[in-house]
Amino acid sequence: MSAHEPYRVEVRLKNGLKRYYLVREVNTDARKFAATHLIKSGAKPTKAEITRCISMFGFDLEMKCLVKVTKFRAEKFSFERYADEDEYFELERHRYLHARRPVKDPEKETAAHIAALARFAGVEITPAETARMFSSGEIPRGKRLFEVNVLQNLRTAYLQRETKERLGMRMVLRLQDVLHTNSETGTGSLAAGDELKKMIAGFHQRIRENSHPFEQCFLFYEAFSALFPDEALLSAELFFRMAAIYGYVVTPGTWEEMIAAVRSENADMELALRRSFEEMTKSKVGVRQKQLDFFG
Repeated sequence: MSAHEPYRVEVRLKNGLKRYYLVREVNTDARKFAATHLIKSGAKPTKAEITRCISMFGFDLEMKCLVKVTKFRAEKFSFERYADEDEYFELERHRYLHARRPVKDPEKETAAHIAALARFAGVEITPAETARMFSSGEIPRGKRLFEVNVLQNLRTAYLQRETKERLGMRMVLRLQDVLHTNSETGTGSLAAGDELKKMIAGFHQRIRENSHPFEQCFLFYEAFSALFPDEALLSAELFFRMAAIYGYVVTPGTWEEMIAAVRSENADMELALRRSFEEMTKSKVGVRQKQLDFFG
């Protein structure tokens, strides 16, 4: 199995009969994870039979590997407050599925994100209204200038995301400036700067100690919201950005709300991925395996 071929055929002998298996292996975190499916027994399978097996069972092998990888990753971390193994499994599953889901309409996703966060500033708007506003300049009926500015600022913040940016005072203050542009949101300054610096240092220390990143992002979000109660929008956008750095793209809420949303989104994303996989393999006898590498 080369770097460009995620599947390989393995022959095993049982009771004097050769059995040919389709094998999917994943190497991550210095560990190897594998899933198999029997292609046939007896004669060596043809290329067409192998391709058919990939088409019919390849996605199931991907998901079996996903289960093994996510369970291993979820067990690597320590936890401070929340310790439900199934919840962390769903979070890791979400992290994997979200990174590989087919994105058909990036602007629609951006609009949905902005609409979800706008409520933290008291702005109620649908993703469809948000999308029309940014695509055609159509201001939603009944929206005040303050509300329009909140949406514009959220869009600016979204487009300025730096996925590898480290949490620090510079990041927080820059984000605050963006969200306060032409807006009534927030107090205009962050008091208790020394306390915030301690919180940031503590967050990074716990990450170095192998605490689970998503839980630490949430606990920081709770503490930040308590320290700066007038900065609800900044708290929400900061949490979203922090969690996304570690691969968890989740709209802020209570822990229970976020876990419920993650479970629901996991089912939707897995279905979308299955359909995408089926499209890639549909009627393609000579499909190139590198097209199918969801772990690549």
